This record gives sequence, C-alpha cells and structure tokens, in this order.
Amino acid sequence: MFSVLIVDDNPAMTSAMFDILVFEGFETYLASSGAQALQILHDHPMDILLTDVIMPEMDGVELYRQTRQDYPQLITILMTAYAADELIQQGMAQGIKTVLTKPIDIDFLVLLLSTYRKRKAAGNG
Repeated sequence: MFSVLIVDDNPAMTSAMFDILVFEGFETYLASSGAQALQILHDHPMDILLTDVIMPEMDGVELYRQTRQDYPQLITILMTAYAADELIQQGMAQGIKTVLTKPIDIDFLVLLLSTYRKRKAAGNG
C-alpha cells in the first residue's frame, strides 16, 4: 500500500483531499498540526508527507526538518497559498523538490502521487 499523510490546519480542505485520495486507492492519514503529524509518522510508515507551509506552532518546513533524518525515504510536498514565501525558499534550499500552490489542483495531485506510487512499485523509490 502507498501511504500519504496530509497535514493542514484547514479541516475542510484536508477532508476533501482525504476522500479523493482514499477513493484513488491511497492509504491516507490526516493531521491538523506538525506535532500530530510527527506522532502519526512514528506509528505508521509513510511514503508521502503532504504538508501546508503556514500552520500554528510548527510550519511545514520545520516539520520537514524534523522528519528528514528519521525518515529519509519520506517524500515531502509543500502546499501553500503564498508561492513566493520565504519559508518556501528555505524548504527548497534544504531539499524539498515539490511545492503545490493552493487551491490544489486535485487531478494534478492524484497524477503526481500515482507517479510516485508507480516508482515505488518498480523499486525506484
């Protein structure tokens, strides 16, 4: 199974994404904060961390920083409404390769995640 953890403090957005990704066959988890995401990651191995950038207490880039050593295979995708944000630049400088701008194009997201799932199934990480 290919697993995705969605982290966002906007429950309406995460709920809609959750429903679509589950329908598309992804094992999907939700977290409303960085701390909750870290607990879920501790309990369940994930393939994708799909996280909002701007969140209270711990932003998405800090969440990435805290996960990259313990979960080196975890692919992190940032979501933001502010594409030119300084945090985005920091995240990309630290190794994040994919940033999606809100509102999220759900068809593109499903295609992107499906591509990662196929790569994993083929043994290409």
